[in-house]
Amino acid sequence: MYEIILIFSTITIVALFLFWVYSEKTLGGKYSKLISTISFPFPLIALYAVFKLNISFGFILVGLTVISAIVWFLSSWTDITKLKKESRSFFLILLAITIFRSFIYEPFQIPTKSMVPQIQVGDFLLVDKFSYGLKNPIGSSTWFKIQEPKKGEMIAFIPEHTICSAPIENSYPMRNFDSSQEYLWERYHEACTPLGLTFVKRVIGKEGDEIIYRNKEILVNGVKLNREFISSNKEETLIQESQGEFSYQIRILENFNNRLTFGAEQKWKVPKGFYFVMGDNRDNSADSRSWGFVPKDNIIGKPAMIWMHWECLTCLPSFSRNTFLK
Repeated sequence: MYEIILIFSTITIVALFLFWVYSEKTLGGKYSKLISTISFPFPLIALYAVFKLNISFGFILVGLTVISAIVWFLSSWTDITKLKKESRSFFLILLAITIFRSFIYEPFQIPTKSMVPQIQVGDFLLVDKFSYGLKNPIGSSTWFKIQEPKKGEMIAFIPEHTICSAPIENSYPMRNFDSSQEYLWERYHEACTPLGLTFVKRVIGKEGDEIIYRNKEILVNGVKLNREFISSNKEETLIQESQGEFSYQIRILENFNNRLTFGAEQKWKVPKGFYFVMGDNRDNSADSRSWGFVPKDNIIGKPAMIWMHWECLTCLPSFSRNTFLK
């Protein structure tokens, strides 16, 4: 359905644009205002269809930038001054947005509670796109690397289970999964999209590390992560956990049977080129314990700051939670 809406909107936009050019060049702009008024809703309809189809916004930005550049170039062969000025303005604006979003910062909204207590549902983040290297704005390949994520650091990424065409072997490349993990992966894979979804989690292990999850505690290569008690009540316990240079709060739910845990102990060996990640809300986070490892090429960037909080459409945006993230 949304494919048809997108195709219809695109064809309509192109047809109206050509008619606008004809009106300006041949009819002295007789119908230009009317065409502009009629065409106004169609880009919005097309954008709505794009979001519903989960088409990469980066791909759309690059495509629009290229189209505006072509229109600007072709307008130099016409005597329509208005077209020359507007196409040039659109191209420069789109180029600036594309460069900023693709290589500097990308906005992202938190939809779940998996990173509570530090990040809440409704937080809007800016993801640093350059710390780990420059990536292809319309793909997942990395043009050149600057550094790699560190243990204890938060990362934004696209997990393989959210990509409809991805097999389970992409998340468990050595086929080192048991029946319970295969069941969980397939269960979460049912909510996939063509290009995947962006997640934010914390790096617990890198390639070669052995991860053990036992009685709600984590061991990396046989060593427990450092923890300090903060507070506790009937519902939850807050703990300060540290790994390497990073220290952060995690949340443990009291009297909660972790739906992601099968048995008293789980073990993983992180394959080459992959990361093991977990949410800070340990008992209420779908992460590498359930859907496997994260490939290096799927990493988008590093969450840098909370710049706005907007929990629902009927709520007012708030800037009281604005802060830099570690």
